[in-house]
Amino acid sequence: MRKHGQWIRWGRRSCEGWSIQIGNAYRGSVVRQNQNRDISSIWTASINTQELGKYPDRFTAVKRVEELIESEMRLAVRDWEVYLGTKKT
Repeated sequence: MRKHGQWIRWGRRSCEGWSIQIGNAYRGSVVRQNQNRDISSIWTASINTQELGKYPDRFTAVKRVEELIESEMRLAVRDWEVYLGTKKT
């Protein structure tokens, strides 16, 4: 069963990823990509399958996903409140 609103780890070792789902609106993902054994891992981040770039570590990639989702949610909540306000009049 999928948990919403929490980061969930999946996979292991070289095939590791983390995902978060916020309702049906946002699905964030951070995935480790090993280049080869001599080069450290790179982490890719995405929201709703849209690539956000590559990051040197999981924490930076997670932070980027969270920043964008939080920013978009602030706008959505503000617009939702305006919408509800117009419904009352």
